[in-house]
Amino acid sequence: MKTLYISDLDGTLLDNSGHISEKSLSILNRLSAQGLIFSIATARSIMTARDLLGSLRLNAPVVLMNGVFLFDLKENKAVRCHEIDSEALKKVLSVFSAHDKAPLLFLFGDDGLLSIFFTEQKLQIHKDFYAQREKSFAGRFRRVEHLFVPEHQHAVYVNLVDLYEELAPIADALKAIPVVAFSFYSDTYSPYWFLEVYAESASKANGALEVKALTGADRIAAFGDNLNDLTLFACADETYAVSNAVDEVKARATAVIKSNEEDGVAEFLLQNFSKKSIDN
Repeated sequence: MKTLYISDLDGTLLDNSGHISEKSLSILNRLSAQGLIFSIATARSIMTARDLLGSLRLNAPVVLMNGVFLFDLKENKAVRCHEIDSEALKKVLSVFSAHDKAPLLFLFGDDGLLSIFFTEQKLQIHKDFYAQREKSFAGRFRRVEHLFVPEHQHAVYVNLVDLYEELAPIADALKAIPVVAFSFYSDTYSPYWFLEVYAESASKANGALEVKALTGADRIAAFGDNLNDLTLFACADETYAVSNAVDEVKARATAVIKSNEEDGVAEFLLQNFSKKSIDN
């Protein structure tokens, strides 16, 4: 039985500084050379995931932006992309506007490039996000008078970081909009929360199932720490929560493993994966 091992990044595979430790990197690359089928399922976009995963020798596509993209890092191209329905997008944006919030709108172009539009940056964390990414987007991260979808672009993601009490009413309102889904979870590195909206067809679970099919795996073993990993757990045959995971994730796990600071994912694989795993 061939197993696809798929892990969340922040709070799971990454340490508290937001990096893959040298120990984890060494273990995972060694096991990949022995036949380990390993992938990533993250809320991150390709812009930040590429830098983090550049030294990791993955032999499977990765799931990005909570399942919006299935991305081949070796070929540097999207294998799958899920677009938000245009009428649903209008309703989503109107909900944010009704609560006086200014989300980010992520767009994927026919040229294969990702762009981000925004109208305001109300919090310092929004300004920091822009400052950290503006150069890498080469003019495609820009302020506009109102959010819109240009020709040859496709809306794929609506994102806002704010306090829980500010986002909770928006999350409740989004439940009434068909053909979209959302993730609502706490930030690993700050007291803020993420609210991320995408097409109903996109999820970490659907992305993992697509990777499973592409790699010919028979089963899935998933690793996570936060609420947006629950959909990933729902499609997996085995589920493992790092010890720093939130209680809801631990409750859904097959077992709890060492924390992200203790190389929990890599240590688990070192102890439990062998070439025999891919031969049976």
